[in-house]
Amino acid sequence: MSQGKKEPLLSQNNKLKTAKSLFFVITLVLVFLAGSIAGIGYDRSRQTLDLTTFWQVYHKIQDQYVGGAVDDKKAVEGATKGLVESLNDPYSSFLPASDKKSLDEELSGQFEGIGAELTEKDGAVVIVAPIAGSPAEKAGLKAKDIILSVDDQAVDDKTLDEAVDLIRGTKGTTVKLVISRPGRDEPMEFSLVRDEIQVKSVTSKMIGNVGYIAISQFGDDTVYLAQQAVKELKASNPKGVIIDLRNNPGGYLNDVAPIAGLFIAPSVVVQEKDRAGHIEQLKSTTVPVMPDVPLYVLVNDGSASAAEILAGAFQDYGRAKLVGVKTFGKGSVQDIISLPNDTALRLTIAEWLTPKGRQINKVGIEPDIAVADDKTDTSDPVLDKALSLAK
Repeated sequence: MSQGKKEPLLSQNNKLKTAKSLFFVITLVLVFLAGSIAGIGYDRSRQTLDLTTFWQVYHKIQDQYVGGAVDDKKAVEGATKGLVESLNDPYSSFLPASDKKSLDEELSGQFEGIGAELTEKDGAVVIVAPIAGSPAEKAGLKAKDIILSVDDQAVDDKTLDEAVDLIRGTKGTTVKLVISRPGRDEPMEFSLVRDEIQVKSVTSKMIGNVGYIAISQFGDDTVYLAQQAVKELKASNPKGVIIDLRNNPGGYLNDVAPIAGLFIAPSVVVQEKDRAGHIEQLKSTTVPVMPDVPLYVLVNDGSASAAEILAGAFQDYGRAKLVGVKTFGKGSVQDIISLPNDTALRLTIAEWLTPKGRQINKVGIEPDIAVADDKTDTSDPVLDKALSLAK
């Protein structure tokens, strides 16, 4: 046993305090250095941008423009918008406050307009899918229709967001669209009355002894509604379950894993590949509610993005048969980055791959069982095929 003098407790506390103080100081120094390095990198990136022309134009307008001084807020938004448009990526855009508000409303399931998801493809404004029960669907608009003009304004020189702004409007007002439809020689004209679009993202029912779940988009309430639907259907002991993803344009990526997890064991649902080639895996983590019930997923050319991710995961694992036609083929991931003044940047940050590494972008997913999606008010061949398989 040591005969050395025991240090008082106070001294040990002082040592601990000293160590903590040193750690705090070192942490502050490291944070300062990291901030300095980041600041230097930011300053260097700014120095590489030659904004001489921009400032020359700005001052010329301020000095000579007959219409008066520059609206600085609009000038900054316009310049930022142009910067993002220079990426030539149809899914990346600067969102002014009004556009950010519209996006939030859409994903919440309530907005005013015609009820159609749009995208830009090969320089054209294209309908991804009309929303069920919307003015767009009732008028007969279809996935892959190309919008040529809105209220006699051509959209071939407009960005996607500009085209959306023209089409959206107050409930009860009318908008005229001229579209080009693949397979038809002449343009088609549609007159639609805008309405309040309320989208319940998940609906379910029993069709005989088969459970049916329709997911119209992946929004704020989708995971909860899907969980409730599966729980209720399980109580009916269905012989099979059909998940209808037709005309589902996508939405929140993070909705997909928990919904997939209702039917598959904890597994990789999607892989995200960033610009550096790093791959991040998004996994389902819950015990499945229906791990064994036969599963059939309905898809068409309006099934896009998150809808394709869910369908692709089920197909990769052999968990479901996909019935219908090839999907849209949107294989990129966007992040919504909040900016000052309620604006936002929607930026493509990754491409997504199926669990087995399949690329979907501009390719789409082929169904296991091909059935033409010729749905009418009185017939639905794709659903009928899935029902016959399930029974």
